[in-house]
Amino acid sequence: MKELFGIPVDTLLVILVVALSVALVVLAVLALRNRVLVKLAVRNVGRRRGRSALIVAGLMLGTTIIAAALTTGDTMNHTVVQTAVDTLGETDETVAARGASDDIPGALGAATGTQWLDEGTVTQVEAALSGSDLVDGVTGAIVEGVAVQAPAKRRNEPSVVLFAADPRRMQGFSEIVGSDGQARTLGELGSGEIYLNRKAAEELAVEPGDRVLVFAGGPGVSARVRDVVRFDGAGTADAALLVPLDAAQELFGQPGKIRAVLVSNRGDATSGSELSDTVATRLKPVADTLGLEVKTLKQDAIEDAEAMGATFVAFFTTFGTFSIAAGILLIFLIFVMLATERRGELGIARAIGTRRSHLTEMFTFEGAAYDLLAALVGAVLGALVAFGMVFLMSSAFGAADADEGLQIEFAVSLRSLVIAFAIGLLLTLVIVAVSAWRVSVMTISAAIRNLPEPMQPRRRRRLVLGLVGLVLGVALAVSGASSDAATPLMLGVSLALMSLVPLLRLAGVSERLAFTGCGLAVVVSLMLPWRLWEDVFGNLAMDFGTWIVAGLLVVVGTVWVIVFNADVLLGLVTRIFGRFRALAPVLRMSMAYPLRARFRTGTTLAMFTLVVFTLVTGTASNGSFVHAIDVDDFGGGFDVRAGTVGASPIEDLRTAIREAPGLRAEDFPLTGSQSVLAVQAKQLGVARGAETYHVRGLDDSFLQSTTFGLGARATGYESDAEVWQALREQPGLAVVDSFVAPRRDAFGFGVPPDFQLTGFYYEDRVFDPIPVDVYDKQTAGSTTLTVIGILRETAPVEMLGISTSQETLERTFPGRVQPTIHYVGVAPGVDPEVAATRLESAFLANGLEAESIQEVVDDTVAANMTFNKLIQGFMGLGLVVGVAALGVISARAVAERRQQIGVMRAIGFRGRMVQAAFLLESSFVALTAIVVGTALGLLLAWNIIADTRRQPSWQNLELVVPWLNLFVIFLVVYAVALLATLAPALRASRVRPAEALRYQ
Repeated sequence: MKELFGIPVDTLLVILVVALSVALVVLAVLALRNRVLVKLAVRNVGRRRGRSALIVAGLMLGTTIIAAALTTGDTMNHTVVQTAVDTLGETDETVAARGASDDIPGALGAATGTQWLDEGTVTQVEAALSGSDLVDGVTGAIVEGVAVQAPAKRRNEPSVVLFAADPRRMQGFSEIVGSDGQARTLGELGSGEIYLNRKAAEELAVEPGDRVLVFAGGPGVSARVRDVVRFDGAGTADAALLVPLDAAQELFGQPGKIRAVLVSNRGDATSGSELSDTVATRLKPVADTLGLEVKTLKQDAIEDAEAMGATFVAFFTTFGTFSIAAGILLIFLIFVMLATERRGELGIARAIGTRRSHLTEMFTFEGAAYDLLAALVGAVLGALVAFGMVFLMSSAFGAADADEGLQIEFAVSLRSLVIAFAIGLLLTLVIVAVSAWRVSVMTISAAIRNLPEPMQPRRRRRLVLGLVGLVLGVALAVSGASSDAATPLMLGVSLALMSLVPLLRLAGVSERLAFTGCGLAVVVSLMLPWRLWEDVFGNLAMDFGTWIVAGLLVVVGTVWVIVFNADVLLGLVTRIFGRFRALAPVLRMSMAYPLRARFRTGTTLAMFTLVVFTLVTGTASNGSFVHAIDVDDFGGGFDVRAGTVGASPIEDLRTAIREAPGLRAEDFPLTGSQSVLAVQAKQLGVARGAETYHVRGLDDSFLQSTTFGLGARATGYESDAEVWQALREQPGLAVVDSFVAPRRDAFGFGVPPDFQLTGFYYEDRVFDPIPVDVYDKQTAGSTTLTVIGILRETAPVEMLGISTSQETLERTFPGRVQPTIHYVGVAPGVDPEVAATRLESAFLANGLEAESIQEVVDDTVAANMTFNKLIQGFMGLGLVVGVAALGVISARAVAERRQQIGVMRAIGFRGRMVQAAFLLESSFVALTAIVVGTALGLLLAWNIIADTRRQPSWQNLELVVPWLNLFVIFLVVYAVALLATLAPALRASRVRPAEALRYQ
């Protein structure tokens, strides 16, 4: 990763290390000056080990979440880099026809008409690099898709990458390793012999010595499998076939020709890419002279890995924000409770001359001792959590136990662990220092006698806080409204409402009414449908920051309402259950303590509610989007989709089906085809330069039959069908995917393509026609396309690009846009999966690979559901915060209330009744948080769904709540919370009255 939180990672690491060093040095200086305070602090750490373990568990959660997010980013970074290494091996650059190395998005299609190079180009490239000591290998190569059949095994593999190179020039490139672990060379292959890699051999179920047929656009050529090898650099991480260069030239009918010149830089498979810029600079003159292009493939792949890693870190840190916030509250609560426990001791210390600063230092030393251990354990635990998440991600990407898809491999860097450790330690130290300062504020006489702090009039402070908060809130709201930004607007309105509390108290309004009224106002305003905000303030830009701010403030407002009206809740509970005589006194006692300790109860309730709120919101909203995926979104009105290799396209699929043996034309009444080509694209009339993107040529049949929906249309077009008809009838018109359209709202984590449109917002659904110039680097052909439609967000990856009519592209780029993507509609009663298999068999020579749209949708939904569970589990880490809080509170409550427990036992409370009272206290917090957090989460999820449903991309979106899933999660959490409370409750029930009443 190059950036984290918008800061370069290396810079952030230096800043964190410096800040941490300064903090530790300050602590060390204070410790040397006040060694007695250090001894007292360390003594407190070791006095009650069980309590210390609970404190460490609470403190480490924030570090764990940050470390898990960073390690996940490391994993994805490593995975993409490793995939690039598997694909490219030691190849760092290629010299090939212009545009030949540009990737085609999705699993279907390939460019056609790519220029072959004269084999003599290798010598010219080698001469340009001679004497530079930058490279250790240069070779000509052919990397092309073919189909392979194993007749004896009755197995076909339509998508195999053939790699061919000059055996004499393979030094410096990846080694070919045979099945016996010994090195192999292409020169060892005799006439008609090939190597297969393991994945190809498994797909075909063949072994060394078996014979196969290789199809490269013509009749199958028989070949014998010499060995099953391992080779990085075949141009793919999947099935591959290796042959000498001359054999491939004969197979493709291109004697003396190559597809590209491969260059291996000095160094290993990854470090060599560091020389790519220098090598590319030396090669550019010869490439320009020959009309070719230098591509730094390995370097580009590593940059893509950095971007993907950063995306995952942003994703998980965003969803972990609420859990981190809950962890901050827990840290603050822990040290406030420690101070309450030692209040008498601290009062005596003040009475004999200890200053407030000494108490602050002592608590800070104690907190630092806990913190150092917690941050270290949290960083390691975060890596372990990420390790578990890797398995779920592997399943989500379809690579859990298969050889297809993204092969996710766990990886963790020391840099990420250091960053997580430093952030967790510094964050906790700041909170501990603030908490220590707060607990040092006390009245000595009241502390010694363990009496409540006397109420002090703070009219001036209330006035200043209220006015400052009100002014700041209004300023933020005005700024947000003027800039059409929802986050500062909502934050400002909420802050202004909250700032009214001290002002209302000064005006004589009761505490309950002030907090309840302002809390309700915040909750209602933020839970209103977003369209009502936009009705008042106009269109607003929203992002995940809006969700985070709204969630935090809604929980604060809700906790205010609950805490300052808990006696009403007590009365309701007593009225319902108070008729049971044995239960009535237990209920009253279990509610009395939480009502008396409002701050403690409110903080704990806020922690639990925050996590439940975000868990329910994320699970329900993400699940709803997954369930909204349907066949028409991915198929566009067709049942089967297929792709062929670029060397063997099918010009007219309808005619080919009619002539193919074993196929009945009436089973395939509907066909549509696409071509795809990488081009340089630029929106006319704007300052942005041209960027590499893709154009798709849609044939007449596809345009006539497609039902792919549009999320926005140009002015003058009233329906999606009208747009598709216009593309069919008027050359030069185009439709683009939604990823290139500018958004007002930014709820995505993906890396957008370099090519972007400007001048409108996708959410507006209407825009003026946009002229875009597209240019093919190989033929120098260009044309201007007018964009009149933007696809829905639900369109598959295989529709990414600028789509126009096939007629338009053929006229502009002749010979470059033969169809390699095909969509087929089957007749009623024909199974699409069976139809896909039959098409693959009929067109094996073309390397056609087909799949039913329903299968694609099922795989996509399954992957998204798995990923949704991954998010759910990650956010659920925060529930541990709530459980830890209940455990800490219960443990401290027993110590604080020992005399109260003795009195209760003395007046007739049995041990089981005391135990039940403590369990009910925890139940009050846990169940209230679960119920309230679930209600708020569902309300916000409904708000998200209702707002999204206004967009054409998601008109069929409905709120789907996984009730059973949530019920099981919360039941388990509630049970664990009770278990965390059970030990303190048992200890409380065993307190003897005589001992407790003598306790000082």
